[in-house]
Amino acid sequence: MRALLSKYRIKSGFHKLKQEIKKISRKNKSISLKAAQYIGIVVTVENQKQLDEIEKVALEFQKQNKKVRLLAFTSNINLKTLFPSNIELITKEDINWNFVPKREKIINFVNNEFDILINLCTEICFPLVYITALSKSFFKVGAYHKKHSAFYDFMLATQQQSISGFNTELKYYLDKIK
Repeated sequence: MRALLSKYRIKSGFHKLKQEIKKISRKNKSISLKAAQYIGIVVTVENQKQLDEIEKVALEFQKQNKKVRLLAFTSNINLKTLFPSNIELITKEDINWNFVPKREKIINFVNNEFDILINLCTEICFPLVYITALSKSFFKVGAYHKKHSAFYDFMLATQQQSISGFNTELKYYLDKIK
C-alpha cells in the first residue's frame, strides 16, 4: 500500500512538473567547465561523508575562480544542524505531498542562470529533478535516467555511487567540451 501511495505521489509530482515546464523558456548552450563562471550544484546528502564530499567539490571549483551555489536535499534531520551556511538546504518540510518543492529559496535557485547546473545525484531524488528541470541554467548535466532525459542537456551513465566519484567522471567529459 505504501509503495502504491508513493507511486501516486511521484506521478502527481511529474504531472505538476509537466505543467510548469510548459510555462518556461530558457536559452541552452553547451559550456565547458573551463569557460563556466557560475556553477549551480544540486545534491542529496544523507550522511557526514557525503557532506564532506560536496564541500570538497565546491572548494575545487572555487579554487578555479568559479562562483558556486549549492542546494542540498536531506531527509536526515540529525544532519540538518551540521550544514554550513554556504549550502542551501531543503528537507521533507520544504516539499509538498507530491514531492514538489515549495519554499522561496528554491524558487530563487531555479531562477538563477547558472552557466552549468550539475545534479550530482546518482539515485533519483524527485525534488532535485524538479528543480533541475525548471532551472533557467544554460547547460544542465546529471546522471542518466531514461525518464529524465528531457530535463537535461548532458547525461552520463555511471556506476559511481559517491558524490566525488561521479563528479570526477562528469568533469572528465565536461572538460572535453570546447
